[in-house]
Amino acid sequence: MGKIDVFEYIETAAGVLDANLVGFTHAADKLTEFLTARFGDIDATIGVTSRIKTRDSLKEKILRNNLYREAPAERIVFEMHDIIGVKIECRFFKDEAYIYQKICETFCVDMGDGMFCTADKKAVKLKLDAPQPEKQKNGYNIYRIDGNVTYAGENYKFELQIKSLVNSFWSEIEHKLIYKNNRLNQFDNLMKEMLDSTHESLSGIDHQLSLIFDRVSGNTISNQQEQLKSMIAMGLNEMYTAIVKANTGIPVSITEYSEAIVDYLITASSYTNEMTGEPLIKTIAANMSKALGANTDIDEHRRRFEYGDNYSGMLFSLMKWMRDIDYSTIAIGENIALDVTLDGVEGEVAKIFLKEINSDFYLNTFFHIFFSLERGNDEQDFTDYIRYYADTVMADKTQEQIYRTLARLSELPAYKLPLTETIKTLAQIK
Repeated sequence: MGKIDVFEYIETAAGVLDANLVGFTHAADKLTEFLTARFGDIDATIGVTSRIKTRDSLKEKILRNNLYREAPAERIVFEMHDIIGVKIECRFFKDEAYIYQKICETFCVDMGDGMFCTADKKAVKLKLDAPQPEKQKNGYNIYRIDGNVTYAGENYKFELQIKSLVNSFWSEIEHKLIYKNNRLNQFDNLMKEMLDSTHESLSGIDHQLSLIFDRVSGNTISNQQEQLKSMIAMGLNEMYTAIVKANTGIPVSITEYSEAIVDYLITASSYTNEMTGEPLIKTIAANMSKALGANTDIDEHRRRFEYGDNYSGMLFSLMKWMRDIDYSTIAIGENIALDVTLDGVEGEVAKIFLKEINSDFYLNTFFHIFFSLERGNDEQDFTDYIRYYADTVMADKTQEQIYRTLARLSELPAYKLPLTETIKTLAQIK
């Protein structure tokens, strides 16, 4: 038996996308360049990005929304309003409205039918007669504007979104956890409640981020560090609590484990700063040292340092990194297989962790989360963590003190091994 006609339609449409991919790509690139030139220098703007809908995404949307009834297969990709997606990413919720206002001021020439262009470029048009922001199906607001761009004689439709870092982060997570995961659709009510809670927490993070960015100069560096750690831990905890619940059906608290992971990310992981390859703490120390080395007023340097991008910029980087993780593949509750060889004290510490990693739920969950966040393979990430752990708890100790620390470590319940308080206690053993 052959497939029904809709599948032939879908394959034809996908073929049209393939045949015109170069044109779509060039149009998206030109559009990105244009919007970057106009809005990239706005202080609130983080960047402008674009994407072309993939074959799989195109097929899924045609089938899900019955688009095969709306236009011939040969034209559907040119009729689809979001075949090209463009996003202006900004810092905070309040910046979304500000950038939208700037767009309306810039696209001020009325072309009819609700379409507007700039005074000097009629090839790019935006539909600005619709109320913004619009309400999504999930109940949250979004700045989403339809437009079209003319390139090489062809008219290409696109969708422009304005998203704060938190909203961009949120939509990616929701997309990966629900929209792309049919298994979780069975738990719509449960997942909606958890995701609503997560969104509420992220909204709080946006507010705190905004406060940090606008903070007064009197804040100390140590206070800023604690604020940073608290906000990252809150985001991790909310997201991974939902994942643990979805995978196991059991609500558990992982707050202390989120805090322990954040301590590692800030003090040891080079992933927090792709520009220098150094951990956040080292970057801050280097910047402070450099600032205080100049022959000007120390208080002024401190104010300039504290108001700089060291914390807010690093938090943006961390959240952008977290946004790209494929959360649907995190295998909470499954065994972890590691082939690791470490010598000396590090080897002894590794043995204690490896002995319990698949027998204790919390330790197992801790490493599933940890591996999903770090950039190497599981063996590399585990090795880096053990070296960090051993260096932290064994620093400046005599051989006898190291023996006592290892003995105490081996006596601890497995679920306590990675906690920050445990590491502090072990480090104090003399």
